[in-house]
Amino acid sequence: MKGGLVTGGAVAGVFALIVGLVLGLTMSANACGPSVAASASATSGSVAGYSGDQLQNAATIMNVATQRKLSTQAQVVAVTTAIGESSLHNIGYGDWETNGVTNPDGSPTTSIGLFQQQDSWGTREQRLDPATAAGLFYDRLVADPGWETMTVTLAAHKVQRNANPDHYAKYEPAAREIITALTGSDPGAPAASCAGGAYPPANGQEPGPWGGFENGRIPTNLLTPIPWASSYTLRSDATAALIAMNSAYRQTFGRDLFINDGYRDYAGQVEAQRIYGGNAATPGQSNHGWAMAIDIGEPISGAAIGYDSATYLWLTLNAGRYGWAHPDWAQPGGRGPHEAWHWEYYGTAPAAPAALSSTTSTDWDLAA
Repeated sequence: MKGGLVTGGAVAGVFALIVGLVLGLTMSANACGPSVAASASATSGSVAGYSGDQLQNAATIMNVATQRKLSTQAQVVAVTTAIGESSLHNIGYGDWETNGVTNPDGSPTTSIGLFQQQDSWGTREQRLDPATAAGLFYDRLVADPGWETMTVTLAAHKVQRNANPDHYAKYEPAAREIITALTGSDPGAPAASCAGGAYPPANGQEPGPWGGFENGRIPTNLLTPIPWASSYTLRSDATAALIAMNSAYRQTFGRDLFINDGYRDYAGQVEAQRIYGGNAATPGQSNHGWAMAIDIGEPISGAAIGYDSATYLWLTLNAGRYGWAHPDWAQPGGRGPHEAWHWEYYGTAPAAPAALSSTTSTDWDLAA
């Protein structure tokens, strides 16, 4: 069922509330290999328009993946699916009750719960228990050997067997934003090893070498286009985090972030220095060359944003939540060049569990 979005209460000034921290595997900041799902804790604030029981249910879904040692991609698929089916509410009814939807044989559908699972999935009690329902979903997801290489919406579709394979695509950005908020880490694309362009998770540090490549000489097939500015690419985890940040930006401004630059190969860095002189990084030393930096323009004109831009002010308050940072040198009073438009992907530093109970809903914000 595609229920309406329900949010709970006023959000401003609300302190984050730990409703559960399930022990599970997490990858160290320097580890390589598949990205094992991090454990999640729900907050009493709002994330991507979801709050209360919705975030509690998302945390439960995510922690089942952690307990099973599944990847963060499994969390993304499952939370995306639950958003698309129930808006993350554990409801005891489905499409038959709301819209009279029937099965192909004409019988009423019997879908209930977070994933709108029918009778064939299990008992009513099993389908209405969030952890059990999530487990049933993961059972069918991992049974398809190619699920991790599919798009999120296609992987969800193959489990749910709904009519439209693209139905879940619009819910993926919100799912990624929720996962970032509840785990304190980015649900970037999983990497298989430290060879062939794979990389350990970004951990809150300045971008630098990865995958064994030189700056500006990264194979473009290893990079991921920015969906609304497809001529620009980034490392896949940076693109995923940018998608989540853009979703929040769009809720405020009604349009996408205007992207003026992303990955800049060595030849592009040489050309930038020819045009901009000392205001451009020395070729081979630009963080654009690690596919971990973007330049941002004004929403309509595309002109580089300034320090008084509404976009810049929004970024200073929100970008850190998604792992994006404005480097010290580019900020007002920094050593320069002063570039309000230049932002870099640092990722999220691992959070100490003991500190979570005192985290507020604004502690992820980045103050410039």
